[in-house]
Amino acid sequence: MLVLLALPLLAAVTLAQDVTGDVADLIRLKDDAKPELVTKIAATRSRDAAAGLIKAYDLCGSILMRREIVRALARFDGAGEAEQPALAKIMSVATTSSEPELREAAIYSLADSKNLGKHFLRQIVDSEASDLVREPAMQEHVKQATSGDADWYKFVWNLKREQRKDKEGNIRALELPTIRLLAFQGVSQYLSEGELIEAIRRDFEPKIRREALVVMRNRDMPKTAEIAEWMLGRVDFAGPDRIVAARIVADRKGSKAAQTFLALAKKRDVTPEDLRIEMARLIRKMSDAKIRKKVAKMIGKGKPHERVFALEAAGREATEKQLKKELGNKSIEVRRAAAAVIKERKMRSMMPVLRGMLKKPKKPGDQRFAVEAISAMEKGSDPWLKELEEFTKHEDRDLRNAAVEQIGIGRWKKQVGVLGAALDHPDWSTRFAAVDALYNMRRKQVVPMLIARMPKDPGRMSKRIAEILWEFTAQPFEENHKRWASWWKEAGSTFEIASDNELAKAKKSRELKRLTERTSAPAEFFGLKIESHRVIFVIDVSGSMIEAMYGKEFDGRPAARIDIARVEVINAIKNLDSGALFNVYAFSSGVEKWKEESSGTNDQASRDAAIEWVERLGANGGTNIYDSLEIAFQDKDVDTIYLMSDGEPTVGAVIDPHRIREDIKFWNRHRKIKIHTVAVGGSLEILEWIAADSGGKHIKMR
Repeated sequence: MLVLLALPLLAAVTLAQDVTGDVADLIRLKDDAKPELVTKIAATRSRDAAAGLIKAYDLCGSILMRREIVRALARFDGAGEAEQPALAKIMSVATTSSEPELREAAIYSLADSKNLGKHFLRQIVDSEASDLVREPAMQEHVKQATSGDADWYKFVWNLKREQRKDKEGNIRALELPTIRLLAFQGVSQYLSEGELIEAIRRDFEPKIRREALVVMRNRDMPKTAEIAEWMLGRVDFAGPDRIVAARIVADRKGSKAAQTFLALAKKRDVTPEDLRIEMARLIRKMSDAKIRKKVAKMIGKGKPHERVFALEAAGREATEKQLKKELGNKSIEVRRAAAAVIKERKMRSMMPVLRGMLKKPKKPGDQRFAVEAISAMEKGSDPWLKELEEFTKHEDRDLRNAAVEQIGIGRWKKQVGVLGAALDHPDWSTRFAAVDALYNMRRKQVVPMLIARMPKDPGRMSKRIAEILWEFTAQPFEENHKRWASWWKEAGSTFEIASDNELAKAKKSRELKRLTERTSAPAEFFGLKIESHRVIFVIDVSGSMIEAMYGKEFDGRPAARIDIARVEVINAIKNLDSGALFNVYAFSSGVEKWKEESSGTNDQASRDAAIEWVERLGANGGTNIYDSLEIAFQDKDVDTIYLMSDGEPTVGAVIDPHRIREDIKFWNRHRKIKIHTVAVGGSLEILEWIAADSGGKHIKMR
């Protein structure tokens, strides 16, 4: 019996010795250790194992090994005395790491920890950590929402906007809108109809109002239609709010809703464009013949916004005669809408008119509309592609780039040389369009052309070329032109485009290499990495920028938003790559530029001059987003814009957020400028849209 009792004790001692030895090996090898060793240590789930992994994390330097340790620590969830320190370390990584891969791994590890993970996610949300961490922590918490969380979610949501204090007794900034929205989503399933209606009527955040109305619809509550009509009629509500309401009204009332929509569509001052377009599309879906006939008669009548509405609502009811007339309208909005209808319906009968616009355009932009509409019908036919060749040399940038793009889509091998010529065009945007068009060609003769171009266009262009070359070849040379050139000299004669299997295998190897290396951090703007060599910083200096920025200090005092904006721009300028072209715009009621053009070399003198200019920026006036971006788009060199603002547009040529969005998409259709946006103090949907439409990133800060 004594021998039998001793066996478990002996096994425990042996296991402890094994863990001690394994931990010692991990600490000695650090980043050179195999991930299997981390897994073996974690499998014991002992306190010594957890302590060893925590110590090893701090000693390791690679993202790969640190990420393995973070994931391993999650295995201690529910492991007695080892649980608390292990999950506390994961929380620490989530809130303090500068590497997004590690923050993400920590958040997901806590989300997967069923015992205490949710508790630590809540601690992160309640902490003073960066909102970049608090938001994903809240997302994961809400995925596991139960009725027991309802009171906390209500507290975070804070419908009445109660002022709260931090541990030092200072007034805290209002919660980030996205976190309030997540809290509302977590609690909404437990709210009564009355509570949801109160949220719609009282909440200051448009997304929460919309969410509440959708919840009412999904739960088929009795007052849904009544509240939807009320929201649709609120001219002080944002367009997206009223769009959700309009859809519900159309769903509940059918064709009877058309009269309401038609009346609202005429009122340009109180009906934002996005709502007007959505109501037109809802009318188009209605099966009522009388409504269709009435809308068709509206085409060609009224002010530009009414004409656009009629074209959108009529759809297939628009006649060739009406469309031809609208193509000649002096308003670019109307001409654009008419061309879009022709393109959507693929009306080959309108081809003579479109070709007439190509040969003898009467208005700016006509040729571009014609090229896009004809291309939709010709679908890359050889004769049309040959015709487009001449337009690749046209002086109008948008027409030229549209032609380059269509040739790439057509993939006619005879025109690889045409794209090669565009690759050397003086205009950056045309060269970029040519790079993407050559990618669409997917032919091996494209490879040496892109390799030759790479060193001539450092920055975003070079990076895009490297991405394409990687996908074609599965070679890991990144932006190292010399290695590409040397490789092609050896491999070019026998080269074939890489197969999917070859690329998948190479991707695993490249990712492993990336995670095991430590590289110097590039220039950043509010945490967004700057890879471009042709960048413009567009900074809000309106009056509201003097307000304090939550959790930030400047010269020993609470930092104003303008203080932090200046610091971020200055640090970005200091760390830009050598030779990068840059400019800085400051907008309030008007727009100021540091330099008229983003030209010259980014030497120390130009950096010093720019920094001095930024340091003198003050804050006053309105918020002119539209004009600042319109001017930025006139810069022939720019390929990346960083836009920071703390408010919705209040002044400028256009203040309707939807119109701003649509115009920027139109300007950028053939420019491919990437726009990253930073919203301070609010959700600012316009900034979210601009970033998403251009392929940029959007971040939010209090």
